Amino acid sequence: MINQTTKSKEVLVPLRKETETNIGQVIEVRGDKVLVELWADPTKPLIEDYYPGQPGSYLKIPFQGHSIICIASSIKLGHQSIGGEMKKIVECMLVGTLKPDNKFVRGVAIYPTVGLIAQMVTDDELNKIFAEYRHFDFSFASLAENERQRVPVNINNLFAHHLAIVGNTGSGKSCAVASILQKVIKKYPNTHIIVFDLHGEYAAAFPKDVSIIEADKVELPHWLLSFDEFIDLNVDLTELTAKNQITVIRDAMLRARQGTDSDQNLGLGASLTVDSPVFYNVEDMINLIRNWNIQMVYNDEGKLVPGPLHGVFDRFLIRFDSRMQDPRYKFIFRPENYSSDSSLIELLKNHLSLNNGKRMTVIDLSGIPSETIGVVVAVISRVVFEFNLWNTERDKLPILMVYEEAHNLIPRQANLGFPSAHKAVERITKEGRKYGIGAIFVSQRPNELSETVISQCNNFIAMRLTNPEDQEYVRKLVPDSAQGLLAMAPSLRTGEALLLGDAVVMPTRVLIDLPCPQPKSSDIEFAQGWTETSKEIDIERVVKRWRTRRRDL
Repeated sequence: MINQTTKSKEVLVPLRKETETNIGQVIEVRGDKVLVELWADPTKPLIEDYYPGQPGSYLKIPFQGHSIICIASSIKLGHQSIGGEMKKIVECMLVGTLKPDNKFVRGVAIYPTVGLIAQMVTDDELNKIFAEYRHFDFSFASLAENERQRVPVNINNLFAHHLAIVGNTGSGKSCAVASILQKVIKKYPNTHIIVFDLHGEYAAAFPKDVSIIEADKVELPHWLLSFDEFIDLNVDLTELTAKNQITVIRDAMLRARQGTDSDQNLGLGASLTVDSPVFYNVEDMINLIRNWNIQMVYNDEGKLVPGPLHGVFDRFLIRFDSRMQDPRYKFIFRPENYSSDSSLIELLKNHLSLNNGKRMTVIDLSGIPSETIGVVVAVISRVVFEFNLWNTERDKLPILMVYEEAHNLIPRQANLGFPSAHKAVERITKEGRKYGIGAIFVSQRPNELSETVISQCNNFIAMRLTNPEDQEYVRKLVPDSAQGLLAMAPSLRTGEALLLGDAVVMPTRVLIDLPCPQPKSSDIEFAQGWTETSKEIDIERVVKRWRTRRRDL
């Protein structure tokens, strides 16, 4: 720095030593942000693909033997310099420090000060920064501004600390999920992944090593439901007699479970509860309730009068009988398989991809009525959690759960969803890592997703996101050092994302690898469909599929 005097006042003017790496000077420090006056021309690349000051690009500030690493979040024209030119001001976020021993650490111990030179981060320095997680040998993306640089990911943190993938329709969320899972399956031979596929997209992306459970093959027998799940499904909690119903149903269910041969054969004794996953005949339970509902008793005067539960279950029984006859609930009350205690083993094998040569299970919910999707999500999520809860070798069986359209499955307003689904999934997010269960939540409306769920996600893949409410909601959840980057979310390309969290060494703008093959998630092309001479639609076949809820007909 040298002093120069002007007519108006004395100011400090930098010695402009613009080189291939020197691109500017720190002019202001604001906590976790710095402002850099850019000397280099932001419209001309210094090297291939590196435009100085471009949002999402990296800068370094050498200071006391360390290199303070920053990410540019915005650029603007500021006040005039001494020479009369407008200053080009880059706002940068401080993300970490490259130490003299070439190790990168998150955070800043020594803050920069004004007057320091800002430099371009070289490829060699990027390699040193990303070296911390390179030993995992796992990556699904490259730097958006430098596709030569792969971004290594800590797969343990990515899944154990949960991942949220958010973005508008068409931003590339399904392709991102497919790309990540394809790479996981390719690298790790003992994966156990369960995908809730609401739109039937993922079967096309995983032709091998995957078990696809079509809608008509989903079966979750009534005896597998917990007591709370049974109540959520069958009791109207707004009825005045709801509390009485719940108390009596608990007693009837326990009696039905205790009265089965399975209870005697399994020797459960006092450990049997209303939540024990043992077979029982639901008709036995309902017959108990029917009898109590019409029971007549003698009073003190010897007259026959209605019993204490007479008529209490009128509506419940009508509702339950309707469910028993409703084909939409056949997979619960009239399953073709899983009608004994021994069938629980087979059910777990099929749904957890255990001992069947498959490494991932895709549960196709696209043909399941919306009224029952919550039941499926609740039961499978709870069963998976409880399986690993009681599995003493859980370290050999980490399980990854993938929830597509998570805002529909576990909405922010619990009364809009299936209560037991909230309970099961939120338990996974809060306690899952202790038992080897991680989760990916995919949503186009993160603002409508359960607060408990999304607040437990330590990692985010934020794709193009234009809704201001969604942007603000996500901004509150990510680290302060990454919040400035979210301003870029509305302008991200398809397949481009902000990768944030403890699975990467620092917040990063990335280009996610395309999956091969891709999921069946692309939009229908109106122009092509309306231009080509199409053959006559087989309406009868469509109606048959519609009625039977089977796409394979």
